[in-house]
Amino acid sequence: SPGPDHDHIEYVTPEEVGYSTEALDEVRAAAEESGYAAMMALYDGKVFFQWGDISRNFKCHSIRKPFLCALYGIHVARGHINLDNTLADLGIDDIPPSLTNEETLATVRDLLRSRSGVYHEAAAETDEAKELRPERGSHPPGSFYYYNNWDFNALGTIFSQQTGRDIFEEFEREIADPLGMEDFSSDICYYQYEEDLSMHPAYSFRMSARDMARFVFLYQKNGMWGGNEILSREWI
Repeated sequence: SPGPDHDHIEYVTPEEVGYSTEALDEVRAAAEESGYAAMMALYDGKVFFQWGDISRNFKCHSIRKPFLCALYGIHVARGHINLDNTLADLGIDDIPPSLTNEETLATVRDLLRSRSGVYHEAAAETDEAKELRPERGSHPPGSFYYYNNWDFNALGTIFSQQTGRDIFEEFEREIADPLGMEDFSSDICYYQYEEDLSMHPAYSFRMSARDMARFVFLYQKNGMWGGNEILSREWI
């Protein structure tokens, strides 16, 4: 059973929520041709389109960052994490070449906004990201946006350090279980270490489309689920 909040997600025809079955048939055909595995679309908690293996857990990529960001929102509200702490305050460094004094002035808030100014090598970085990564020291903390895996991975280290919690187990406890996710388990998630590049691992989630739909719906509901606040509207 998906849990007590199963009835929060409804299934409707596309036309009931203002979409076109005919147009979505084109979406389905494009997905089949493009090698997609599963897709779901919701409007106000109502599923009006689904295709593929929606119950199979797949490796997540960029959505892993919003998963962790949601956990940050929960623990910032509880006072466990201070967004204005600097990397120096928290003792965060990396393998040589170590962080410079200027880089350690980046705050947790800067990392969450991808504006740390730390352009150290990182685990799970794509070739494109490596090519686009700015030079070390080229932008002071807080001044420049760059989609930076170092920031995201270091946030994982900071989260575990400040809360004493494992990322995946905490996601299961604070989000997956309350939302009634059907397929998610912390046991199938893993940390991706590339210790020749960085001491901070990437945190790799595995999740099904139908469970991810519940996470989406949580945001559509401004953090409320079953009458309980899972994530504050202010954080969202």
